[in-house]
Amino acid sequence: YNPYHNPNSPDSLYFFTRHEDNASRFGITTPITKIYPDAPDPSQWPADSIPDEQYTEDHYLKYYEYEFTITDLLPTVPYYVNVTAFDFGAPIVHLDALETSRTLGAKKVYPLTHGGTSASGKLNVYIYPNPYRIDAGYRRHGYEGRMREDRPDNRVREVNFENLPPKCTISIYSLDGDLVRSIDHDMPESDPNSHHDAWDMITRNTQEPVSGLYYWVVEASDGRTQIGKLVLIM
Repeated sequence: YNPYHNPNSPDSLYFFTRHEDNASRFGITTPITKIYPDAPDPSQWPADSIPDEQYTEDHYLKYYEYEFTITDLLPTVPYYVNVTAFDFGAPIVHLDALETSRTLGAKKVYPLTHGGTSASGKLNVYIYPNPYRIDAGYRRHGYEGRMREDRPDNRVREVNFENLPPKCTISIYSLDGDLVRSIDHDMPESDPNSHHDAWDMITRNTQEPVSGLYYWVVEASDGRTQIGKLVLIM
């Protein structure tokens, strides 16, 4: 529909067509789908007169919103997710394909229940691992210390709290009722990690905890409280 005229080849016209990964349409033959498939192309309106209903709650244009579903993930393992841009390079000049960084801008997420469900009070908070065993090799198996290889073992330990309300306070007590650590959990409900937080196994006095039985208390902003036990084998 729009041929290219090369000034060095006045007798030729060049026509371009989609090929390889560019030959498909999002939502039909690829796993990437439009979230709002009926949203019109915003280029039909002047930039200062796009209707409000064409924007999401976060004020992004619906036309450019896509989603990709990833399945078969382990529920208690953090994953790093990123979106990159790439091209196919230029073989005629021996230029390889280019891609933006796969690590810069990666987001750490847990594939678990959305924070809005936790905030509704329909789910019970739970923790893992419980008991926490210092000899279990969590770091060696990839459950601790990812992307923090420069830190010692005692600075990457984690006891994870799941199904948290987006806004709550986590408190850990000894059997004698002494406060070991308090964590303020305050995240937007839309944040994919709003249901999760972790205790770094450091007390409020910046010490390592000792072996024993502990109590944890999660108090939501609406006053709902949940209590449980934690065993540390150090």
